[in-house]
Amino acid sequence: MESLGLNVKFGEFVREGFGYLAGRDYQRALDLNRFFSDPEVDAIIAVRGGWGCARILPHIDFERVRKHPKIFCGFSDITTLHLSFLKECGLITFHGPNGASEWTDLTTQSFKRVLMEGAPAVFQSKSSTTVIRGGAAEGRLIGGNLTILTTSLGTSYQPDTENAILFVEDIGEPPYKVDRMLTHLARAGILEKITGFVFGQCTNCPETTDTNFTLWEILSHHIRPLGVPAVMGVDIGHDDDNFTIPMGVEARLDANTGIISLKERAVV
Repeated sequence: MESLGLNVKFGEFVREGFGYLAGRDYQRALDLNRFFSDPEVDAIIAVRGGWGCARILPHIDFERVRKHPKIFCGFSDITTLHLSFLKECGLITFHGPNGASEWTDLTTQSFKRVLMEGAPAVFQSKSSTTVIRGGAAEGRLIGGNLTILTTSLGTSYQPDTENAILFVEDIGEPPYKVDRMLTHLARAGILEKITGFVFGQCTNCPETTDTNFTLWEILSHHIRPLGVPAVMGVDIGHDDDNFTIPMGVEARLDANTGIISLKERAVV
């Protein structure tokens, strides 16, 4: 972070531990609340993901967040906070690298382009992408970690995906679990109104056997019948290369090339 010319300020409880959590719920929320009202802080970036963000929601001062909108960036379990800030505050947040990420050239340049240069970025993956269904679509970018997105169903922060390009990613999940989660999203009506679909990386997801469906087959089962442009393999997720994707910003998806283009700036 300092190599980007930024001054780093850690939360008071950043090195705390509470079982497998990075501190007690009120401690983690207190650091977050303080950062939103701290005039010295321009951006808040999670150190890492894991699990526990949903536990701190009752302690977050959403009114403070509304009054002091700032850049908020992270991924994985941080999806809970992205969805909550968008729903409760209308805040554009950023599904992008955590502080403990690898910060490859692609990751760093995407972060700088979107957040420091304030440009309507174009995301073209370094890795190859695979078409699920061809075509182009426009809509608000909504999504995050597939597991966390699924656990948002029935909560106050369940996302509104009408006219949205839905993007998801995950780690360590076999095809049958991806199938189960997509089925859950479909039954809850999350998929029926989207304009496009992007599956990022499925990092360290178990290899299939002769008796299993491939990930592409699972995605095809659920997404192709929707009739929307869809692609998989975009550099979003737990791999080292990770785009900084603004949640709630209008974008265009070209499923044939795997390119996502922002239609507007995500910061002022």
